[in-house]
Amino acid sequence: MPFGAEPGLSARARMLLAKVIGIYILIWSIAFLFKPAFFIRNVQILLPSFAVILVFLCFSLWLRSQVQDNVFGEIGFIYLVFAVAYTVFPAYGFLTLESLSSEVGFEKLAALAPDQGELGLHLWRHVLFIAAIGFGYLFFRGRPIPKFNSLENLGNAEKPIIRILFIAILFSVIALWSLSAPVYTYIDNYTRYDDLSWMARRVVTLCIVLKTGGTFVLLAIMFNNYKRYRLYIWPFVLLRAVYEVQNSLGSRIDAFVILIAAAALYHYYVKQITLKKGILVMLAFGLVFSVIEMARSVDLEFSVFKETISQERGMPAAELGAVYVTGFHLYSERSNGTLPPIEWQVFFNDFISMVPLVDLTKWQPMSWYARNYFPDAVVPPLTLGPIAESALWGGEIDLLIRGFINGTLFAFLMRWFAREGGKWQVMTIYVFCYSTCIMCLKYSIFYHLVPLEKMILPLLLIVSVLVNDIQRSTKPRGKSRRERISPGITPESLRTS
Repeated sequence: MPFGAEPGLSARARMLLAKVIGIYILIWSIAFLFKPAFFIRNVQILLPSFAVILVFLCFSLWLRSQVQDNVFGEIGFIYLVFAVAYTVFPAYGFLTLESLSSEVGFEKLAALAPDQGELGLHLWRHVLFIAAIGFGYLFFRGRPIPKFNSLENLGNAEKPIIRILFIAILFSVIALWSLSAPVYTYIDNYTRYDDLSWMARRVVTLCIVLKTGGTFVLLAIMFNNYKRYRLYIWPFVLLRAVYEVQNSLGSRIDAFVILIAAAALYHYYVKQITLKKGILVMLAFGLVFSVIEMARSVDLEFSVFKETISQERGMPAAELGAVYVTGFHLYSERSNGTLPPIEWQVFFNDFISMVPLVDLTKWQPMSWYARNYFPDAVVPPLTLGPIAESALWGGEIDLLIRGFINGTLFAFLMRWFAREGGKWQVMTIYVFCYSTCIMCLKYSIFYHLVPLEKMILPLLLIVSVLVNDIQRSTKPRGKSRRERISPGITPESLRTS
């Protein structure tokens, strides 16, 4: 029997799983009866779409039965939500677009002129990856582990630490703004500090650590005492999200991560978010960020933006095709035997990047991709996630192994959090990984190694030292010699005697 696993699903759980699967198949069957020609014409796209949702439903129901708790706060669940979105929306785009070239972000795919069979085959690779993640997560997630029932209180250190973190974040934002070159386009956001000296870039790095890591620590501490700080939390979250979008002229990932972190902390500290509410929130986020993407693509010109909305077809955001496009392209190159030479350091990039002062971009897979396919690009225009990376090395077998490792790592992270989540340091680490797990889909299954080592852990160490120091300095001193005298003996009686 696998480590931590249950003997199996209960009879009630098996019945519920069979019922949901039956209803799901029935819905597709009814849809086929109404549109048989459409289904027959698009069967190579529809079948993997059908399969990926079925895998997700089985995973969610199995996980719910296994942990006997709300699954919204499970990192494995939210990660598969993202993975399914990055699979289903491209498939939806293929079914609704008149041509691939009509969708922003599909230009590279359109240039390859794939047929439906080729498009559908790569969707099956997504299904393989998602199934491997789900299996690895369920295999090692194990029995329900009692959630933490007591939260660590910072006591007298709480208010000073909150003030220190807020001031550090504020001054970091001001310093980053003052050191930045002028930003006129979305691409300028990624090159705004390139002309600075070596020392100035180190200052920028420190400010980014304080701004980003400080935000997670500050939110974890404030949510720990939600009743006291609830009127400060949500304005801070909203302002941070708006600032990230406005300052970058349309980059959404930092704002998205902050909003997801706030939702996760609310779920664990205040009130559990039901699946229905969670899905509605995610759909709302998707709609807002899709509008931001369309506005960014027309340089925020309202008249052009309005026309773009009226003519928009296919996926609600080209971002949701980013994982699919690069993966399809590299698997196509692999099948044709035309992949460019790949340095061995690219395979170990996640571990090389953990070494201090090492260039974080030199061996990045997306930098390799840009050098070979977009040599004139100022910055890499596309990301390379584990699906695309598997095409560079072992193909589908590599993809299967990556998915299983991905699910296993998240399962052990969840087990650790379930045991130690009452500590604010553990809560901060878990919420950071939870809110940024989408980056594991876009970059690497080991994505968290570098930001945890260089951004979150150092800040947690510094704040922990400050907390201990403040608690010691404000701790009431022991009683004086006069106060330690027996209650029945007063100083006056001693003098009289």
